[in-house]
Amino acid sequence: MQKKLIALAVAGLASAGAFAQSNVTVYGVADMYVGSFKTDNMERSTQVNSGGLAGSRIGFKGVEDLGNGLKALFTMEYALNLDNAQSDAVNGNGTGIGQARQGFVGLTGGFGTAVAGRLQTAGYDWQGKTDVLHGTAIDPLNAVQGGSINAPSFLIGSGSGAIAARANNAVAYISPSFGGVTVALNRAYVAEESGAKDAETNAIANLISVSYDNGPLYVGGVYANLDGQAGGLTAADRTDWALGAGYDFKVAKVTATFQKSKDKVWNDESNTAWSLGAAVPVSAAGTIHGSFAKSTLKNSAGINNDVGIKSWTLAYTHALSKRTTAYAGYNQVNRDDNVPVDASALVLSNWGAKTVGFVAGVNHKF
Repeated sequence: MQKKLIALAVAGLASAGAFAQSNVTVYGVADMYVGSFKTDNMERSTQVNSGGLAGSRIGFKGVEDLGNGLKALFTMEYALNLDNAQSDAVNGNGTGIGQARQGFVGLTGGFGTAVAGRLQTAGYDWQGKTDVLHGTAIDPLNAVQGGSINAPSFLIGSGSGAIAARANNAVAYISPSFGGVTVALNRAYVAEESGAKDAETNAIANLISVSYDNGPLYVGGVYANLDGQAGGLTAADRTDWALGAGYDFKVAKVTATFQKSKDKVWNDESNTAWSLGAAVPVSAAGTIHGSFAKSTLKNSAGINNDVGIKSWTLAYTHALSKRTTAYAGYNQVNRDDNVPVDASALVLSNWGAKTVGFVAGVNHKF
């Protein structure tokens, strides 16, 4: 009832006739946590942050039936920081106040779905299915995917360590499901809005995914390539591929991933990452989550050297209701380099020999 009232209020601010033809849903996440982080040779940092279990957000989505099996759809979703009034958006990843996580309009029908706008890519969706701690602030796979939050090392993924997690100026086609098999195609035009023709200020990213999602089993693969320069990062002729799987045994859900990225700018050096995870229900409301990830970075932050990163997390979630979840987790990140870090930075973006962190918070969905 409350959602319907909010939707009506939004409709009153715009064209009443247009909204009257669509089923508009207002949704979101309110998530806050307290965290304590310690990196070797640095002072402990205690933080109150937004988005421990999932990023805080507010969104609007709707569908209009156009007849003959054809429907129009749209989504507008914006990131929120509940802890302060500042934006911390980095690399266009939609993590700051008012930053668009995704926003698109398109058509869907028997042919599949075609949309255009700012999109969560096939790479983002792949990690969401193959990573038990996807979307959390202490996800080991996110921790090992990037040299730093400003120097992503992969195209494919859902965190700050993946260049193509979200894409501006993008179009996508998602096929219908054929016995559980779905194909998705993404193409993004990463360019200055001024329409500059210089190859150094323009880039084209392509992603293709094939997945099988049926019952307890998910298996998916993604291939991505990026030509040109994106977001100020030297990323010409970069390619990335990833494989992942998940199976729900009821007594435990297990996931596994492997990915490899190659960048010709840095002498065809390759970055690799893999992860294993499990979510084990221990009661009607409680679940234990465990995950381990490891990467070897050959061109981290534009420096042609080897950097090894290992990370693991043990967490517990407890459903207080269908919409409210309490959670707590411990994360550790070990690096084989020792580059100084900013103590105020989030644990997942820290450089340093070893970082440990503990978080506890509450997540509410509406």
